[in-house]
Amino acid sequence: MKVQVSFNQLAYETSINSLHLNINKLIKCLDNIEVITGNRSLQSLAEIEKFICDKTNFKNVKLSSELLNVSNEYNYLETNLNTINHEVIEYKENVPFTKESVLNQVKESNTTYLKEQFIKDYELLNKATEILNKLSNSAFVNCLKSDYNGKYTINLHQLNNTDRI
Repeated sequence: MKVQVSFNQLAYETSINSLHLNINKLIKCLDNIEVITGNRSLQSLAEIEKFICDKTNFKNVKLSSELLNVSNEYNYLETNLNTINHEVIEYKENVPFTKESVLNQVKESNTTYLKEQFIKDYELLNKATEILNKLSNSAFVNCLKSDYNGKYTINLHQLNNTDRI
């Protein structure tokens, strides 16, 4: 049994946003590849450079991309194509998505659970809470006292005098 202690919402959202940026970067790269090659399929930067140079018969890819009027698209690909993390991406009907397992891993990594050694104590405290919540007067909880060893007993004098409060 896992008992959730806390969830780091800020770190989770930061990680999810990073994964969304990764997908958006991939989509924009695919869009730019399609503008340059006419084919919307993922290709390496070397393949795109070869395609551009073959079209102009020049060896300088920068000048060739300017000549073909695709320099903005090429510059974006040059900067971003190799920074995409493909290991976290899956495709559904040719549309890229972040893998469900990665999303679950991000959620799990930002969740803190109660340590295994405290689970039994948690269950006992949970039962004690249920019982204490059944008291006819919530002030009766104050009649519990603990000694220096942490053992609880009932303060009978306080319990007997609670009707005076």
